[in-house]
Amino acid sequence: MEYKEDIAEAKERMIAWWDHEIIDRPVISYYYQKKRGKPYGYLDIWGENWSLAQDYDGIEETLNGFEKRAENTYFGGESIPFFFPNYGPGIIAAVFGANFQFKSGTVWFNHPIKPANIVNHLESVKLNQNNEWYSRLLKITEYAANRARNDYVISITDIGGVLDILSSFLGPTNIILTMKRNPEIIDTCRKIILEKLLKVYDDLQNRIEKKCGGCSCHLGVWGKRRWYAIQCDFSAMLNPKWFKKFVLPDIVEQAEHMDYAIYHLDGPNALQFLDFLLNEQSITGFQWVPGIRNPRMGSRHWFPLYKKIQNARKNLIIDSEPKNVSNLYKNLDPKGLFVRTFYRSEYIAKQYLPEFLDGLEGELIVDATKWLGVSGENKITKESFDKFLLDRNLEIEKKHQKDLLKEIRAWFTNDWHL
Repeated sequence: MEYKEDIAEAKERMIAWWDHEIIDRPVISYYYQKKRGKPYGYLDIWGENWSLAQDYDGIEETLNGFEKRAENTYFGGESIPFFFPNYGPGIIAAVFGANFQFKSGTVWFNHPIKPANIVNHLESVKLNQNNEWYSRLLKITEYAANRARNDYVISITDIGGVLDILSSFLGPTNIILTMKRNPEIIDTCRKIILEKLLKVYDDLQNRIEKKCGGCSCHLGVWGKRRWYAIQCDFSAMLNPKWFKKFVLPDIVEQAEHMDYAIYHLDGPNALQFLDFLLNEQSITGFQWVPGIRNPRMGSRHWFPLYKKIQNARKNLIIDSEPKNVSNLYKNLDPKGLFVRTFYRSEYIAKQYLPEFLDGLEGELIVDATKWLGVSGENKITKESFDKFLLDRNLEIEKKHQKDLLKEIRAWFTNDWHL
């Protein structure tokens, strides 16, 4: 079925976005549920409930759940419906023979091998039908693409970063020690992993392109041409000198293999490498993930960082709370800016959306929070909300009042379902 009526127009804007251009207005990606029910964020839409991680071959049931959620989802702006086959971060480690374990709400890969034996192990891995996980990824992706056709896009699974994959076998301590004592072993491992990682990427994307138009990954950003979200979480353990020696060359080679590349800048320790990455022409843009103890994505706190990235003429992908969306478009260059958020309902979307989409930019909700502050309230109740409506002489339908009340409460609790 058709999940998005204006998908052709959205794709045209996204084609321009990748090239740092604007057609008629800035791009924006937003969602809301068409029918009331248990709230879910955009990650829930794509199957982040780890169903495939618990039932490796249960693609039919997983797609049934995805399509049911997608049918009840409004895909606003440049949100292109896509399905993400989620086997955890860095599933290529399983292709190389690491043990797959789902626990504590994520997937862990582990297969301890001594540095003296790691090269032989990696070289012995064949990408053929006898490789259980390679064969499974091809089968699952092809099945999903055949089913999706042009109704939605199938994403590349999370293939992971080169050193992240290697860490599943050597472990962090052995990688660091081997970098010091036998760096040639690490260099050889990197070459083997990257070569096979890129082959898996091409094999999966070839199957997707035969049935679905375009390319996507776990970031959920559609592109007409090939791209991927490159990352190296292991780099948080390295200094800039070692990042430049053991990580940056692989990032550049991976980026140059594709038409576009987004670097997934994850956590405060990754910021020390930003200048290296900004100087690479093959990197199209960035997604900055601050970490749980820092202000969230989209916060004003990160505006200087966002502007530094934009000054290098790089694109930005930002997952934002609804209250920050309009501020992002007002304070940052709209060229190359991709902001995504999730609203509680169509009514709340109208309240928050930027002016370029005829939205009200949160004026009513901001007014309500300021009114409560002046009145000495530190939380909102139904009674205080009714007083606010009376004071402002506002007549709002009961069903919208309920959504508005929940949204105002979210300002005090940060309870957004992103």
